[in-house]
Formats: sequence, structure tokens, C-alpha cells
Amino acid sequence: MTTTAPARPASTEIDVVPAPVVRPRTRLRLLRKVAVAVSGVALILAGIVMMVLPGPGVVAILAGLGLLGTEFPAARRVSERVNGYVRAVWHKVRPPKKARPDA
Repeated sequence: MTTTAPARPASTEIDVVPAPVVRPRTRLRLLRKVAVAVSGVALILAGIVMMVLPGPGVVAILAGLGLLGTEFPAARRVSERVNGYVRAVWHKVRPPKKARPDA
């Protein structure tokens, strides 16, 4: 006994997939991403300038990387790596209070 699938009726209509609708929320996300990118890059550039001029250059660069990291995963990875290096150097220069002889 052989079973076969029922025959599909021939259709002259074409299946139409609706086009994706651009929602206002998508525009806001794009606007936010652009604003974060511009302000993050501006902070990094200001930090680079402050490395030569008086000001907290390293702090501004780290803040710019942190800001960029809120929207861009690559910037988040760079920020975490740089923060790790800075913390390691800081602990070599100034060990925690428990390890300091004057504490």
C-alpha cells in the first residue's frame, strides 16, 4: 500500500511578502548611535589634545571609549582592555592599602 501526498492545487497568485516598515523607534536608535559616536570621538580627541595641554587627558580618553562602548561592541572590548592595563599600572605604582608598608 503506497501513500502519496495530496496534490497541491495550482495557484496563479504569487505569495507577496510585505516590505519592512521603518518605525520611528528605528530612527531614534540610529540618531542615538550617531550622537554617541560623535560625542565619543570628540571626547577622545579632546583627551589627545589634553595629553599635550593641561587637563585630564587619560580620563577624557577613557570616558570617550566608555561612551563609545555603550553602542559599539568593539569599542567596549578596547575600553575593557585599556582599563585593565591602566589598573595594572596603577596597582604597580600604588599598591592596595593592605600591601602598602605605610598603611
